[in-house]
Amino acid sequence: MARGKGRRYTFAVLSLVLPTYNESKNLERLLPVLADVLKSIPHELIVVDDDSPDRTWEVAEGIAKKDLTVKVLRRIGRRGLSSAVTEGFAMAEGDVLAVMDCDGQHDPRLLPELYHAIGAGGAHIAVASRYMQGGSMAEWGGIRLFMSRMGTFLARHVPRVHVSDPMSGYFAIRRPLYRSIAEKLQPRGFKILLEILGALPRGTRVTEVPLTFGNRWEGESKFSLRIQMEFLTQLCRIALHRLSDFLWEAQWVVLFLVIVGIGVFLLPSAWQLRNLAVSSTVRHDAQQALEAITRQQGWLLSDIDPVTVTPFGIQFIHHEHRRGSDPKTCHIVRFDPLTLLPCAQ
Repeated sequence: MARGKGRRYTFAVLSLVLPTYNESKNLERLLPVLADVLKSIPHELIVVDDDSPDRTWEVAEGIAKKDLTVKVLRRIGRRGLSSAVTEGFAMAEGDVLAVMDCDGQHDPRLLPELYHAIGAGGAHIAVASRYMQGGSMAEWGGIRLFMSRMGTFLARHVPRVHVSDPMSGYFAIRRPLYRSIAEKLQPRGFKILLEILGALPRGTRVTEVPLTFGNRWEGESKFSLRIQMEFLTQLCRIALHRLSDFLWEAQWVVLFLVIVGIGVFLLPSAWQLRNLAVSSTVRHDAQQALEAITRQQGWLLSDIDPVTVTPFGIQFIHHEHRRGSDPKTCHIVRFDPLTLLPCAQ
């Protein structure tokens, strides 16, 4: 357990949660790396899998039979990264709770630094940040980088506790602190750190570690239209909660400017995509059409940025990722019959 003298602490166990969905190959590659990185740190690895079709849970269970530090939670009938993290934290036994992706985008070598930042460093929460000095977004560019930075800018000023990368999925937190706010959390979507930051009390000590965001090893990104809408909803909900706090403290001007910023920068795009929110038929048609087109063209869904959605089709920008510049093209997909056209037509 935790022991302390003055402001220095030694923690017995690090509990690392690995939320997965269709990550069997990546998990097989990552776990030996983690075993080496964490060999000097008492730890447990908790794989929380959302009943992956590629049977990631089965791969994890096979490893767990040989490695007692690995635990597996197979969730059936439940989906979502944030809720997977909270369920993993609930079954954790360590003094430091941590989470990271297992697709290669999060550098495992940062784990000891995050762990010791909370231990000897005395921080309450340690975050791997892409946006502090020394961090980077790897090969991201163009509209994807712009939207990421814009979303980060807005999210950075909404929670009570500020960090440079509030949408990071790679962080560690003291278990007692997390347990004190767990009942306040509404874990939906991908941005569990943003949710936690919105619930933390003022005075929380934060340490940030620079992260170079890597390229995915195997598989496809889980980022989707639904995730974007969930993020907007989460941001507005946290902002409204802060608004009540600011009104009570007579500091409402700052939050008002944040809400105006959300309206100026995000609502125009959200309006163009409103049919996805109001019509289940359009959502279904859009998903089926994009999945079919990406299979035909050999594209990744994560490289598609929808611009406008109507009951009859989707206009989108496709980014072709290469070294150097990223070529992009505008296309229209018609639902019935399924047709892919350049925007000029």
